[in-house]
Amino acid sequence: MSDYLALTWPPGMPGVAAERMREAILGDGGWRIAHEAFRQLVCVRGDHPPAVTALPDGHGVLIGKVFDTEATLAGAPAAFDLSLLKGLEPRDAGLVLTRCGWGAYVALFTPRREPPAILRDPMGGLEAVTWTRDEVTLVASQIPATGPHAPEGLAIDWARVEALLGDIALSSDEVCLTGVQAVAAGTLRFGPQGEEMLRLWAPAVHARRARHARTATAPAALEACIDGVTKALAQGREAILAEASGGLDSAIVACALLEAGAPVVALSHHYWPEPEGDERQYAQGVADQHGLPLTAVARGDLHYDLEKLLACAGGPRPPFNAQDPDHDQELADRLKALGADALFTGHGGDAVFYQMPDVAVAREALFGPRGARRRRETLSLLARRMRMSVWRLAALALSRAAADPPGLVGPSFLARPQDRRRRHPWQKAVRGVTGAKRVQVQALVNTQALIGDSRRGRVADLVHPLLAQPVVELCLATPTLALAVGALDRPLARRAFAGRLPAAILERRGKGDVTAFFARSVAGSLDVLAPFLMEGRLAARGLIDRERLAPLLDPHVMIWRDLIGEIMRVVFVEAWARTWEDRLAGAGAPDPGQAPGQAAGGAAADPPDAGDVASPAGPAAAAPPPGGAAVGGS
Repeated sequence: MSDYLALTWPPGMPGVAAERMREAILGDGGWRIAHEAFRQLVCVRGDHPPAVTALPDGHGVLIGKVFDTEATLAGAPAAFDLSLLKGLEPRDAGLVLTRCGWGAYVALFTPRREPPAILRDPMGGLEAVTWTRDEVTLVASQIPATGPHAPEGLAIDWARVEALLGDIALSSDEVCLTGVQAVAAGTLRFGPQGEEMLRLWAPAVHARRARHARTATAPAALEACIDGVTKALAQGREAILAEASGGLDSAIVACALLEAGAPVVALSHHYWPEPEGDERQYAQGVADQHGLPLTAVARGDLHYDLEKLLACAGGPRPPFNAQDPDHDQELADRLKALGADALFTGHGGDAVFYQMPDVAVAREALFGPRGARRRRETLSLLARRMRMSVWRLAALALSRAAADPPGLVGPSFLARPQDRRRRHPWQKAVRGVTGAKRVQVQALVNTQALIGDSRRGRVADLVHPLLAQPVVELCLATPTLALAVGALDRPLARRAFAGRLPAAILERRGKGDVTAFFARSVAGSLDVLAPFLMEGRLAARGLIDRERLAPLLDPHVMIWRDLIGEIMRVVFVEAWARTWEDRLAGAGAPDPGQAPGQAAGGAAADPPDAGDVASPAGPAAAAPPPGGAAVGGS
């Protein structure tokens, strides 16, 4: 795993505390200094730590990488010129970065007379949690439970855990711990204790543009955007392993990697013995077209045990990125064997290319600018795909749910009703956004679970080009009907890469389905999962109702009622809660940043609802804007 830990402090006595923290961090094993300057210290650990660069005038540091958006879209990716931030206040510097640059980064601004300000990139590519101790401000990707640099008052915030159980989308915006503040994607944290927050980026700003777009996005523009970001993300890599699921999204990423001349050493594919889970022929077609070796790994039923459930549960957020531990471990082993420093995936393609069929799309067809004939054709295509009559689809399109789609419904076995008013900020700030685009925003929120800890992420960088900021912004600003409606799903993406993909991929109407595999796996693991939940921390705290849950932990009931997803989400929240209770009790649970088996050396206020993204002011006003779900790709 590649982690960072940054410290900054005001002049005077806090420097003594900072020096004590420095000694403890470096004495903990694995940490090394990446940057040290006046009142600043950044340490990193791991085989692939993020880059660390001083900001102009020495008033801060950038952790990670930022690319120039304009150069990327022109097909000549280049690093963002940090000298453009010289002399700017943190708010204005943040606006310039989020509008003219992109990447996975955390910027720490240190004005001379004010507390530091922390900016996290709009896609949340790097984890960022902050706290203050002895007037020293710390920003990190992992949270230490002990030592002079650990947060004071660190404890599980059970109220937030309960909210998270009701709406799992909150996991990317909040951390369920007291004593720390999460830096949400696209936000600037500042002020004493980092308690103030300004949202500098929100998807609604770009989604609203789709409503007033006079022309649809050209396929060539989407192709150039994806090629540009993939080329940028592949720069400086020594060896890349790319996932090839057999679907459209991962095939597009593979094409873009080859176009960029990236050092792809192999494609990786997992398959199951059932016909619906065996997509080898499609993955092999991609490999053959590009002359790459394909490693196809046969999968059997998965059996969850305590070690697998707890392996990646010690991070700031529940380990939703490691819900298939066998897949996670196999890829980690393969990355090591190949000496690969990055795993490229097609994750996020469903959200950005709008794979999701939804009645909200039909509503857009009914009330959009298309003529009567085009409306009929569109509704016919959607009805066929959604397997219902045109008349029923039209009726559903007139419902409130199509205008304002509800968020994810929480599990039926919660002890108290879900608070529907508490939603992810990206889903709340959607004024002027159509119902169909709100569905896309929700799918984008779901992709944020990819940020969490995983075994493969400890070995190499996990890279998702389709979730790069320029791609997300372009697709959000593209009218829904252009993205979603055609003879096949994702028509714009198919046209954009029509000349570079195998015909079998381009003409494929469906995609693989491994629901049965996971259903069997969960049902076959009930000997572990049932007591794990029934006798767990969540039940003991009264957050889940044992009487409601017990009858659901039956293989036939789980499969018949399709409860696998909601039960497993709760399982991984339980794993996180157990791990943190043990860490806080000093039970010796491993530090999440260390290799498995290596020994580990008042409630935070909710941020105010910004309602919308901040507007430029001062010098940043002159900066022009750049050119313009379930988690996973295919």
